[in-house]
Amino acid sequence: MNIKRWIVSILIIFTVIGGLGLTKFNQIQAMIAFGESFPEPSASVASVYAETIQYTQTSKVIGQLKAPSIIDISNEYPGPINYVGFKPGDIVEKGQVLLRLDTSVEKAQLAAAKARVTLAESTYSRVTKLLQQKRISPDEVDKARADVAVAKAEVQNLNAVINKKTVTAPFKGQVGLSQYQVGQLIDANIQITTLVGLNDTIWVDFSVPQTLRQPKIGEEMKVALVNQNTSEVVAKVIAKMPMLDANSRQQSYRAEIANLNGALSHNQIASVRVPLYTTNAVVVPTAAITRSHFGEFVYALEKDDQQNWRAKPIKVTLGEKLGDQQVVLSGLNGGEFIAGEGAFKLREGILVYTAPLDEQLATTDDNTGGQ
Repeated sequence: MNIKRWIVSILIIFTVIGGLGLTKFNQIQAMIAFGESFPEPSASVASVYAETIQYTQTSKVIGQLKAPSIIDISNEYPGPINYVGFKPGDIVEKGQVLLRLDTSVEKAQLAAAKARVTLAESTYSRVTKLLQQKRISPDEVDKARADVAVAKAEVQNLNAVINKKTVTAPFKGQVGLSQYQVGQLIDANIQITTLVGLNDTIWVDFSVPQTLRQPKIGEEMKVALVNQNTSEVVAKVIAKMPMLDANSRQQSYRAEIANLNGALSHNQIASVRVPLYTTNAVVVPTAAITRSHFGEFVYALEKDDQQNWRAKPIKVTLGEKLGDQQVVLSGLNGGEFIAGEGAFKLREGILVYTAPLDEQLATTDDNTGGQ
């Protein structure tokens, strides 16, 4: 009797356990079905083909900008200042008076020298007549003639001193800073200011190591200011040193850059890209590059068994940036179908929606595309 009770109890227990298990199984299946009713995670991106172009490998060297016309304005003679014809930073014209020193002493000496010329000429005229009358010797005539020449030379010398005490601009340009005022006494050969010409071009001087390919006269290269958000400009090589530097073993060059708006200044530091050689290179849009702790990647778009696009990361090694394109040194062979704008949204294996490139160009809606 006890055995029957045990058997009945065991059957009841197994029946309850089986019922509970079946109920749980049905619940799990319902949850799976509910989850499968949601769409698979996906992302919409623009797509492009990795291009192969002719690429010129370059080497960056540091250059320095040089103004074609620049001089230090100095005085040749000492004296007090009686006129200052410019303000710091002014644009001055060629021949404009920049500084004039007091010349009152020299003008007085000049008046006396002119009087001596008149006296010497009068004396020379009298002795010439006396010589014709044979009343004096020729030596006295020669002395009188020499006195005239000496007096005239003194006048010329004083005129030169007076002129040199007026400092003028040798060409049109912009003056630098100056602290000199009217009434100030200055010594000889003092730098008054610096004058920089207003040229349409400016030079960039740079050096290329002996081990690299050397540029040719007339060759073009790209120049950009260091640590400034400015675009590159084209420079043309116009001259080079006839020998290498004995210490650095570098060849020095000078290139010319257009400077129509005066945006470039003397002594600015620039980065010069010297062309080395031309080769084939793969380029992709900069938007196609994604970065992580493991390096740089692009996402290739490949079809799965259901002909859906899937993202596949490809590790790449990057080279130079060319505008809105990036040179890829390794990882791509060219022609790969890759994600462009919006690539940052992708991960490996994700479902991708994208439109053909011609449709992308015809629409501005980046979220609409064909599978």
